[in-house]
Amino acid sequence: MSGEGGGRDRHDAEDRRLLARVASRDAAAHRALFEAYYARIYSFALRRLGDAGLSEELVADVFYEVWRSGASFQGGSRVSTWIFGIAHFKCLRASRDRRRAKRDALLPTADAYLHAVPDERDLEAQVGARGELGRVESALEQLPAEQREVLRLAVLDGLDYAEIAQLTGVSEGTVKSRVARARARLRQRLGGPAEPGS
Repeated sequence: MSGEGGGRDRHDAEDRRLLARVASRDAAAHRALFEAYYARIYSFALRRLGDAGLSEELVADVFYEVWRSGASFQGGSRVSTWIFGIAHFKCLRASRDRRRAKRDALLPTADAYLHAVPDERDLEAQVGARGELGRVESALEQLPAEQREVLRLAVLDGLDYAEIAQLTGVSEGTVKSRVARARARLRQRLGGPAEPGS
């Protein structure tokens, strides 16, 4: 675990150097940040918007904002968290603009949750067949928005609890609680036993 944290710290130190150069209008540094984060930000947007073209536009918009606002980075979080924060709010704005038409596209597939949510119970066994996908999506829709969002960030985007806390503006303990409650509610709605206290 300490090795992973050290790796993150080394990456963040390099990101900070690049961002400082971006603040001085260094186009090469901006390009380096873009190349380092393009795939992750694109995937982040695509899972939320369900539209490849719109996701490409959003990535460009995010990195335009990085170029425009690099000097405003205060250093209170990792650079990666700051960039994901920009993407997060731009996704919220884009999805708000087309929520009614694209509501279903904003939901990740059931398989992504069932394979990735860490739990001793096998949620996949509760789904069984492809015909159950609609039932799972319906259960996801019924989760409170804040629980659905932290589950996406943890499971699909691979962010740790500290990063999610920075991104959402709540404590790390609250993030953990929301993820646990979201898992328990999914199990309950899919016919499995709920965890004690959920």
